[in-house]
Amino acid sequence: MNKKIYYTSGAITTLAFLILALFVKIDFTHGPFPFDRPIQTWAFHLQSSSGLTYFFTHMTNIFGDKGGIIVAALLALVLYLLFKQKEATIWFAATVVLSLALNTVIKVIIGRERPDIHRLAAFANEAGKSFPSGHSIFATIIFGSIFFICLGKLKNRSSKILLGILCIILIALVMFSRIFVGVHYPSDTIGGFLEGISILLLTYPTYIKYQEKSKKTN
Repeated sequence: MNKKIYYTSGAITTLAFLILALFVKIDFTHGPFPFDRPIQTWAFHLQSSSGLTYFFTHMTNIFGDKGGIIVAALLALVLYLLFKQKEATIWFAATVVLSLALNTVIKVIIGRERPDIHRLAAFANEAGKSFPSGHSIFATIIFGSIFFICLGKLKNRSSKILLGILCIILIALVMFSRIFVGVHYPSDTIGGFLEGISILLLTYPTYIKYQEKSKKTN
């Protein structure tokens, strides 16, 4: 494995996140970026579909505070008990904890207010700050971890590509669900994705290192 590729990619996504966060902090703590509003308006028009409202409401709830903890715990148990992946379980748990801690601190530092328009009634009283989107970070960590853990076990290139596409689609759906219900700007979800993927890219080489060390020991 070429660790430099992951560290370089992680450095790039981290820099992109910091630049976006800086712009938010300087000029957009109380409003959207120019590109945010058209996407918000489009999402608002889609709220007229009861099917989409049902789907995205449940999608966002699954990766919320309670749902997200359950999903993370179940995945950790599956990795450890079913697949006997000790190193993968530790890495996954560490990235989840790190992402939650970072997200909490960054939200306070940036202090961006949530959008106050186009909210679904069920989310009218959503608390907390807006940037970055915690759901987006969490979805990126969940599905990104699955992809990276499976990456070394899938031998067929096409299966790796298909898994990657599926994970990206699922992450994108969670990101859009937060825009759809009206509690985040699109730029919040982009920030969440960049933060999540940065954590994965910068820690993945360490996971591989200890996994290989464990194999040699056993």
